[in-house]
Amino acid sequence: MNERAIASPQSRPDPAARPTSATERVHALDAIRGAAILGVLLAYTVWSLGNPPEAEWSRLDRLVERLMGLLVDNRFLTLFAFLFGVGVAQQWRRWEAAGAKVRRLHLRRMGFLGGLGLLHAVFLRNGDILLPYALLGLALLLFRRGSGPLLVGCIVVFLLLPTLFEWAVPRLGLAWPARPSAAGRPYVLENLEWLRHWFVTNPLRSWPRVIGLMLAGVLAGRARLFERLAIDRPLQRRFLAVAAAVAGVLTLALVVWQGRSDCAPASLECLGRDLLAHATAWAVASAYLALAFFVLGAGTPDRLSWLRAVGRMAFTNYVLQAVIAVPICLAFGLFDRISPTRGVLAALLIGLGQAAFSVWWLRSRSMGPLERLWRRFTYGAPA
Repeated sequence: MNERAIASPQSRPDPAARPTSATERVHALDAIRGAAILGVLLAYTVWSLGNPPEAEWSRLDRLVERLMGLLVDNRFLTLFAFLFGVGVAQQWRRWEAAGAKVRRLHLRRMGFLGGLGLLHAVFLRNGDILLPYALLGLALLLFRRGSGPLLVGCIVVFLLLPTLFEWAVPRLGLAWPARPSAAGRPYVLENLEWLRHWFVTNPLRSWPRVIGLMLAGVLAGRARLFERLAIDRPLQRRFLAVAAAVAGVLTLALVVWQGRSDCAPASLECLGRDLLAHATAWAVASAYLALAFFVLGAGTPDRLSWLRAVGRMAFTNYVLQAVIAVPICLAFGLFDRISPTRGVLAALLIGLGQAAFSVWWLRSRSMGPLERLWRRFTYGAPA
């Protein structure tokens, strides 16, 4: 959630027991969360539904794939993890102001997210992020009282750890488990194979970076960075200028480095290039965030209202993406036949449908259906 702090909780209804009001919301943050969930959708339809062999790709497919690598790959998942941490920090602050039991409510909240994530991973989406986010969200409790410098140090370590693991595994005479080959098996059994693979490899190869990004969001939430950005136009300009400059330089460096000859897997050159790719993703995600605040700001709450609606229902919309895509792919045999161009078209159609649904739903309701269930499970009472 994206709540502003409540200065005098005694003079208002219990802030832990009501939805965020329109005056408390940071509208630009809702919009960037909407952009993030649509970016995740784009990556899902282009890559996760399965592509035909590259020999069958058109020129447009190759161009789309290249642009996706520069503008989408890991950029929106970075935003999603960061915003998750922001939401956790804001929720902790809100509960503390209400005198609520923060640890208990957080455990209940992550429990619901993890349970739904497990169902989502088994029956719908290969590559679900809800269950890992719930587990990492539980780990965030360990850092709740940590000082700013401690969190900064932990963030740096976590962001670098996967590169260290990639370097160490082959030098210890080990190898990463092979990716599953479950083609032709029932969809649920194939998902279970992938789920096992992700939970064997990702705790070392990707989860440290995710929790690092979450902790960065916790720091930003503590500092109320977005509340300040929403009302400070000069700060918006400086943030955008710096973020855009860093993103541009790193993107150019990455393109030049990737244009060189291939490197040996797990070599220092390959690991350095991979680390640069991640740093570029973080920089581009920061530029997207800065652009959202610059375009929207606090004085234009009605601009891109449809995107804010998608962001306010991010949980519901994330699950709906697979609810829509998987049955269609199963019914028409489209898995492993979605070229990059077709993936973009699929994302456009699904995204338009989600935007229309979100706007319609929120006309008469304060939150999405899964958000309401999540809230009810957390507090043990109707939202």
